[in-house]
Amino acid sequence: MSFINAQLDIGSLPGAEEIKLQPVNKAYLHLLRTEWLISSLFLSIVIALLIVFIPEIRSTKWWLVLAIGGLAIILFYIFFQEKSFPYLAFAVRDQDVIYRKGWLIQRIKICPYNRVQNCTIQSGPLERRWKLASLILYTAGSQGADLTIPGLLQDEAEQLRQFILSKINGTATTI
Repeated sequence: MSFINAQLDIGSLPGAEEIKLQPVNKAYLHLLRTEWLISSLFLSIVIALLIVFIPEIRSTKWWLVLAIGGLAIILFYIFFQEKSFPYLAFAVRDQDVIYRKGWLIQRIKICPYNRVQNCTIQSGPLERRWKLASLILYTAGSQGADLTIPGLLQDEAEQLRQFILSKINGTATTI
């Protein structure tokens, strides 16, 4: 028996960027904005308390530095979220799931079904408010989730979970 390990032409391989990805639900942007608002309020309260209760900050220009720094963090965060949202997308294929995220630094994760050990759905209070959920895929040899797709409608997440579980159990049907 001879060992064959033929070299492949990289140019002939299909690229993940050629796949038509489905964007996450637009309601997820509302969830991100709400999280931003809560975080911004918390940061603003902390800065205000520092300025009010620490006399050294109040008596110097440090209060201005804290206020401008806090505002810059808040504005940067909302700008980054708004720019990044259109890049959140996924695709479910016959052999794997693809998830893309990131505006500045783009990441594309591909998770083949034969590596998936478990598939769960997570939905926090804010997600439930907009009837959203996150699909989480766990693969062999990892300590945490290998692929999390946020911003799915709850019904869609459950349908995908059932499909992926059937794929890993060998009883797959089409979606």
